[in-house]
Amino acid sequence: MPGLAAVFCLICACGDEGGDGASGPVSAECSMFAPAAESPYVLPWHVGHVFTANPHLARETSVQRYAIDAGMPIGTDVLAMRAGTVVRVEESYYDGDNVFGHENHVFIEHDDGTVARYFHLTNFGALVEVGEAVTQGQRIGLSGHTGNSSGPHLHFDVTRSCCTEPPNYNALPAGETLPLTFRNAAPDSGCGLLPGIRYMALP
Repeated sequence: MPGLAAVFCLICACGDEGGDGASGPVSAECSMFAPAAESPYVLPWHVGHVFTANPHLARETSVQRYAIDAGMPIGTDVLAMRAGTVVRVEESYYDGDNVFGHENHVFIEHDDGTVARYFHLTNFGALVEVGEAVTQGQRIGLSGHTGNSSGPHLHFDVTRSCCTEPPNYNALPAGETLPLTFRNAAPDSGCGLLPGIRYMALP
């Protein structure tokens, strides 16, 4: 049986995303991901916790292609991937309403102007306020199942820019996501987070 590194190599080389068995754009975009050791980001969950990655890259080529979903129970702590300032908070919607646009969220702007977005938080699940400075690894919210969601999970991504008024999150420029690597993610695939792989946050 091949080792885990060999499995990662096969996925990147052949474009087999796993999960739904589809092939897609992963292989063509591996070069877009910076080395994990150089990443300014950490996984948005506590050290020692493990969650399965479901990158949008495995199933779409839209501006949301670099977003990542991670299934997690409602009420799980969500941590800031990077230090910054909170620029938008929405927490009024209820879990399980399944209404597009009702995604509770926290947006955090970084010092380079990029914005991290954390979606589908639970009702009153934001633990920060607009204008608040947050540190990397700080608890910023509680995961949930709000808005356009098929089950409890966290959707997280980073965009080039955003705005304080509600934008179209799936269109340019606000919805353009960036490829992410995480310096504390184990295992390290060398190709960002891969579909169906369980990732532990390391210290």
